[in-house]
Amino acid sequence: MKFFYKTVTLSLLLLILYIPLASCSTERFTEDLSTVWEEQPNEKLVFMSKADSPEGELYLSDKDRKTTRLTTNNRHENNPALSPDGTRVAFQAGDSANMLTWEIYILDLETGIESQLTNNNIIDAHPDWSPDGAKIIFSSFRDTKGNPSGTADIFVMNIDGSDLVQLTDTPWEDNDPEWSPDGTMIAFKSTRMTQQHAREEIFVMNSDGSNLRRLTVTESMQSDHDPSWSPDSNYIVFNRYESDRPWTDITDPSIFTVNWQELIPWNIYKVDLHGVVVKLTDVDFTAGLPVYSVDGSKILYLELDFILQDNRVVGAQHRLILMNADGNSPVQMIPDDRHTPTLEYYDW
Repeated sequence: MKFFYKTVTLSLLLLILYIPLASCSTERFTEDLSTVWEEQPNEKLVFMSKADSPEGELYLSDKDRKTTRLTTNNRHENNPALSPDGTRVAFQAGDSANMLTWEIYILDLETGIESQLTNNNIIDAHPDWSPDGAKIIFSSFRDTKGNPSGTADIFVMNIDGSDLVQLTDTPWEDNDPEWSPDGTMIAFKSTRMTQQHAREEIFVMNSDGSNLRRLTVTESMQSDHDPSWSPDSNYIVFNRYESDRPWTDITDPSIFTVNWQELIPWNIYKVDLHGVVVKLTDVDFTAGLPVYSVDGSKILYLELDFILQDNRVVGAQHRLILMNADGNSPVQMIPDDRHTPTLEYYDW
């Protein structure tokens, strides 16, 4: 399964840094956080955490600071995506030791009923909703005959799993698809231009797979991941790996824990539909997984504060940081709690 480790990004770093150590605070996070979440226009936050299970479960947090566990099983759940109306969550789930079991599911937040959309011996992952809530876009590691493949393409299906359509077909990597709020476009990452593993860039195409365009151009071993749209469909935020060695070295803990300084930083950028790129954060460690607020005024992202012992990484605090859409005024959105050492992918 080594091929899959070249396709995921920050989540692998998070899987390595899951050691639940005592919380450490930094000067930037000493202010009162009691009202930050309550002041935001978004009503719900869904996330993955290992606080109650080594495999990882999904949780829902609301603005009243009530956190509800959504899944209870021995599967690994991740990549949650809230439906446009906020009533359902799409996600990937399966055996954490066998990624070929990863399938796409939908959970109804009101009834608790779970539906499985895919069922095969193939990695299906990173689901996202169409703006009307009728379809799911996702990445799938399958070839044209439906067999497991070393790279992913992008597919779309109805929310009952029917009418599967393949949107991209390349021997290189197409992954992390995100549907634009106006329904006309899909953003994703791809190695189709660099033609090199660990050298992803951001692309956009029409929702039917036509009119594919490259938006970002990387240099050296830079790599772009996890695109997410602004509410007006004019901008895409993403995280960029900025070091000089392949980011995939983070998948080997024996390399990362010692050579971590060579595998950072990761920062947040945005790009418009003309390919104009703007850097929004300038951290020394890791900032990733950016998502706009529903009114476009803020961007929520995940920052890892590494915990070091003898200059070796032994863990990290996984903090959700909220900043203005121009990158200014970052503040921790939720105070440190039992989920901070292991929180991973999220949506709001």
